[in-house]
Amino acid sequence: MRGNGETKKPVYKAVSASLKVLGVLEALNDVGPAGLTAIHKRAGLPKATTLRMLETLCSAGYAKYDPAGKVFAVGIHALALSQGYNAMDEIVAIARPVMADLRLDLGWPSDIVVCENDRLVIADTNTRQAQFSVVRAGGAGSQIPFSISATGRAWLAFCDDEMRERILRFDNPHPQESRDLMAHPERLAAIIAETRRRGYGLQSGEFFDSEAGAGVPVIVGGALRCCINIVTARNAVTLEQIERQYVPRLQTAAETIASRMSR
Repeated sequence: MRGNGETKKPVYKAVSASLKVLGVLEALNDVGPAGLTAIHKRAGLPKATTLRMLETLCSAGYAKYDPAGKVFAVGIHALALSQGYNAMDEIVAIARPVMADLRLDLGWPSDIVVCENDRLVIADTNTRQAQFSVVRAGGAGSQIPFSISATGRAWLAFCDDEMRERILRFDNPHPQESRDLMAHPERLAAIIAETRRRGYGLQSGEFFDSEAGAGVPVIVGGALRCCINIVTARNAVTLEQIERQYVPRLQTAAETIASRMSR
């Protein structure tokens, strides 16, 4: 910008390939994790062009591809471009070793989840290092829904009232949000209230057919900083087992992370 408020005219013509790859990244951020068809439709580019741009983003770490689910997701390098990533980076640095110990203890993978611009994002995951494998829809950098995930429900239950009200307007909902729950806010409010009473979020195949798990908040000085979770295979672990065996250890890990953040 110039001092008088006029927009500076570009010296060179915009690089069309750069605009395309940025457009694909923006589309991926809006709809991902998603397959090639959904992304190319959102970006408004031919499928072949979109695939080329996605492969370019993957090679640079700004996107990632999950061959099991055949979906692309925003990569952790893209998160580094967003304002406030330093705070996320600090959270991951503190929480990662605690989550590694939890993975060694329980065998199942866990995520560190944060909220950026009212979007729930996996900041870090140890899925690949886990003893027990779970087919995941997305990895680090992927956005996850609030209404149908254990971690999303935990976030809604323990974030501040202003943020909760803003999120529950669902102005730009994740594609996997429950249409039924969005249409019946009283049901979602009851789930949030029960999650708050219980102290953790639960999910056992209600929406993610193959997954079950729990999510707990990490609260420092009365403020929600992140959530951590455990993800299991639904056909291998019952909800009762998750609550009895895994949730207490998950809560202990959250307390350890919170204590280290408050130092």
